[in-house]
Amino acid sequence: MIHTTQRIIGRGTRMGHRILGWMMACMAVSATAQPTWQAPPKLVVGIVVDQMRVDYIYRYWDNFGEGGFRRMVREGAFMRNTHYDYAPTHTAPGHASVYTGTTPMHHGIVANDMFVRGTGGGLYCVQDDAVTGVGAAGYKGQRSPLNLLSGTIADELERSTEGRSKTIGVSMKDRSAILPIGRTGDAAYWFFEGTDGYFATSTWYMSELPQWVKDFNAKGLAKKYLQEPWQLLLPRERYRTPLPDDNPYEEPLTGSSGATLPLDVKAIHEASDHSTVLLRFIPASNTYTTDMALAALDGEALGRDDVTDLLAISYSAPDEVGHAMGPRSLEIEDLYLRLDRELERVLNALDAKVGKGNYTLFLTADHAAVDVPSYLRDQQASAGYVDVQDLVDRVNSALSARFGAGKWVRRRLKEQLFLNDSLITVRGLDPALVQRATADELLKHPLIADAVTAADLARTTYTTGLRRSIQRGFMPLRSGDVCYVMRPSHLAAYSNARQRGTDHGSPWNYDTHVPLLMMGKGIRPGEVVRRVSITDIAPTIAMIVGCALPDAAIGDPIPEALR
Repeated sequence: MIHTTQRIIGRGTRMGHRILGWMMACMAVSATAQPTWQAPPKLVVGIVVDQMRVDYIYRYWDNFGEGGFRRMVREGAFMRNTHYDYAPTHTAPGHASVYTGTTPMHHGIVANDMFVRGTGGGLYCVQDDAVTGVGAAGYKGQRSPLNLLSGTIADELERSTEGRSKTIGVSMKDRSAILPIGRTGDAAYWFFEGTDGYFATSTWYMSELPQWVKDFNAKGLAKKYLQEPWQLLLPRERYRTPLPDDNPYEEPLTGSSGATLPLDVKAIHEASDHSTVLLRFIPASNTYTTDMALAALDGEALGRDDVTDLLAISYSAPDEVGHAMGPRSLEIEDLYLRLDRELERVLNALDAKVGKGNYTLFLTADHAAVDVPSYLRDQQASAGYVDVQDLVDRVNSALSARFGAGKWVRRRLKEQLFLNDSLITVRGLDPALVQRATADELLKHPLIADAVTAADLARTTYTTGLRRSIQRGFMPLRSGDVCYVMRPSHLAAYSNARQRGTDHGSPWNYDTHVPLLMMGKGIRPGEVVRRVSITDIAPTIAMIVGCALPDAAIGDPIPEALR
């Protein structure tokens, strides 16, 4: 080693000095460094924003403060080309995929609402009729992670610490609080509407609410926030939306006379018999979620010892507002500027109570969204709507002509058709044959990009394109007999529906492309522009905290983001 070094230095080159410095540094590090997992972060914070496009960061950048999104970009790693590599891109599959590191074909959450062939009824993604509410009554308490079929990073964290980690989920939506912390997480808290409005849970987790949750609910913050108007945060001229506030592409919130700001929240609240449902649709929802998350930080003393804890926060209001108003609306821009302030609150609290350098945080979204198709169409883009009843009628007519009269389509659920199994059996038909005939008829429609049968998805491995995305979101026992994809920027609609607002669920970029920001302990600052998958998040966190990968994880750690 010494002789080699002397020969290099003897050349008198700058490279020689650099190599010598590198060798000495390596020897010093090898003598003093310890494995990263020997000193993991005290707390992992996962933030999922419901319905966030990555270009919101670019578009709203000038109006963000220094302590929220800007701080995350400045101090952390920004994966600018992060995608969901499956369809359907919806809330429940998205949250499950982020934390399991896999896709619906393995974790089983193929949709928010699923169809059960055996009963002919629906199954909500976190429905569990065997449990009841704790701190609340009614059907919203019958919720648990029972339907989740693979483990999350929270599950692995619990196992790696013999259950000493505290893993908590908080969100206005039940599915967004429950799915991230898996089946062995300590607690999930979600919002129960009513005239009071409060956070509660179910008997899956506990038999009585902790005192800190009772104290939090006793503050009556939900009703308090419904007394305050929704006004613009900044002067109107500073907003970047290309549309006027009053435009034909937005759907007014229930109870309001128009889709414009300011919004008289108090009047709408009083007109609805003081229901707290409205809270879900205004920026105060995000404030309320932050309040609860910070109460959990204190109440559970998260990150206050040497055992790594996990806090999963999901902000739901962007999805509620986004569906009604669309990505170019003044309301969605104002909502994100206010969300930026909530993120600053979270980061400041973590700095003060856990300590800079003691926590690792990531922020992503469960899906993005398409621009309102009627707006795009008016801009002469290729966009529009598919009459789904006409689509079903076409399939029924084609199958009746070929196999005999009957109601062949039993159920349409998003972009999936469930066929009439009983009719297929009575006619003595091969299910795969009827599925293929259905797909062939769908492909005759000019606005259908592709259609594939359950039989083909179960037996053929697709490695590229739309069918790969469909297959990764397909599970035979919970998915339809035929899955299809509409042309880009087209949404399902009925002939008499008003063409306002937006939706998501497709494998196209506008739905799959989401932000991924990571910062804190173990994270190397910088930008990553190569394509990464949402399923890479959990493996990256596993490398930082030193636990096993979630059992079905298919993602890889992101090396550019790791110190």
